[in-house]
Amino acid sequence: MSRIERLVNLTAALLATERALTAEELRDRVPGYPEDKASFRRQFERDKDALRELGLPLLLESQRIGGDEQSAYRIDPDRYYLRDPGLTPDELSALHLASRMVRVEGLSAGDGMWKLAADRIDALDDAGLPGTTDAVLPAAAALSVIFQAIGESREIVFAYRGDNRQVAPRSLAFRAGHWYLSAFDINRSDERSFRVDRIEGHVVLGATATAPPSPAGHRMGHPWELGEAPPVEALVRIDGRQAPWAVRHLGPEAVRHTHTDGAVTVALSVRSPDAMRSFVLGFLDGAVVLSPPELRALMVDWLSTMVAEPSM
Repeated sequence: MSRIERLVNLTAALLATERALTAEELRDRVPGYPEDKASFRRQFERDKDALRELGLPLLLESQRIGGDEQSAYRIDPDRYYLRDPGLTPDELSALHLASRMVRVEGLSAGDGMWKLAADRIDALDDAGLPGTTDAVLPAAAALSVIFQAIGESREIVFAYRGDNRQVAPRSLAFRAGHWYLSAFDINRSDERSFRVDRIEGHVVLGATATAPPSPAGHRMGHPWELGEAPPVEALVRIDGRQAPWAVRHLGPEAVRHTHTDGAVTVALSVRSPDAMRSFVLGFLDGAVVLSPPELRALMVDWLSTMVAEPSM
């Protein structure tokens, strides 16, 4: 039996159990381990490390067996499986399109899409979406832990420029070829931005923590604002269904006009047309570029090319 098969079987056993299992219990349930006790222990320790490196939520608990306390293991299903966030068909299609066009180096968005919508993924693949990845974002070792901390509202601890930092993370952004973490530094009681690839050593998850509200005027630059080209103001109309989110995301100062049907026209300072295109595309048919003509033409030409290409 290959190591991959054994790891798959081990994961299945750790997920299916109603209580944590000791190493000996797992040895009996999972085929492929050696009979020799010392060899089994070495192999089992390597397998545990492999599961943790893969990001699986392996929990260590205690079990009383024969009057003795023994270490036992399980995988928390609530943290392993993605909860259904209740996405609408349009929202799911937009997410699927993003996963097809951009991916993080070394990671597959396909697995996440299957967890979110296994019953609808085939229909999405048949919808004529682009079959190739347009952009690959570099991955830093700390990204997965930071993503988890943001999703679970937990603090993280790490070393940065020789100092230990304890922060409540707000968001991650990819700018000018690097990932940046925006966070509230708990010990310094101030907002901080960290370049993720400069984090030293491991990032450690801490207790539940919620960052205080951002101070007025504090935000990281939007992706379309970054670049060397002179900025161009783009006007984008966003329909009433999605206008509240857009205003929260962009800030009320971006709103140029509020329409009677609830739609808004917002202004974007654009240095990167590709990044603006990705933002507008996230609204599907709920947003349209009004001006300037050259940016509107770029959006129309790109969409026309996507429609003209045969589905994969």
